[in-house]
Amino acid sequence: MEKSITSKCKKPIVVAIDFGTTFSGYAFSFSQNWGKVYTNHWQGGSLISHKAPTVLLLDSKAEFVSFGYEAEDKYATLAESGAHKDYYLFQRFKMILHQDEALHRKIKCKDLSGKMLEAIKVFSYSIRFLKDHLMEEIKKCMIIQEAEGEVDLEYVLTVPAIWGDKAKMFMREAAVGAGIKKEDLIIALEPEAASIYCQHLQFENEEQDLSATAMGVVKPGTKYMVVDLGGVSG
Repeated sequence: MEKSITSKCKKPIVVAIDFGTTFSGYAFSFSQNWGKVYTNHWQGGSLISHKAPTVLLLDSKAEFVSFGYEAEDKYATLAESGAHKDYYLFQRFKMILHQDEALHRKIKCKDLSGKMLEAIKVFSYSIRFLKDHLMEEIKKCMIIQEAEGEVDLEYVLTVPAIWGDKAKMFMREAAVGAGIKKEDLIIALEPEAASIYCQHLQFENEEQDLSATAMGVVKPGTKYMVVDLGGVSG
């Protein structure tokens, strides 16, 4: 196995966003030490996970309120007092992008109570939240100390392999609407990303070295299976 694998990323940090039907999350690593991957821990009650529910809460003016576990908790609190009726709660809205032939920029998605809103706005709000959250986590980890201006990042946004060109373009436009520069964005197929990860597995060693030099490409002829165990499509 080759033990000297360099990153192809031209940016100092590469960020991966997994925008799922039921759960979403992100991870990032430095191009100089890409073998060490940083992820976030989301907490919902007593549950701690690497992903947050793909749930978006907007107010009566369709402005952002919260995302993930916080959105679920906030909406539940509003519902207790009957104040939830003017709010929008979106969940599992990613499914509308599977209808590639009927997909267009103005398509709308339905919230929990049946209210309609432009889907591009719902997707952009969600991606923006994940983008802003990861930036805060980078700063908290003291990876970027007192960063001035924008941090130079390369974004990888994964999409299902069965999606058509319209759906991929829609997701790209939603990401740009969320503040990600199109020249910094790569749209990758979910199974391909998983397959590449499987091909670069960490070597077993006593010291549990997470550096890129402890990574290696699987031997030619190695067989493995990639299985999508997602909340809806699995």
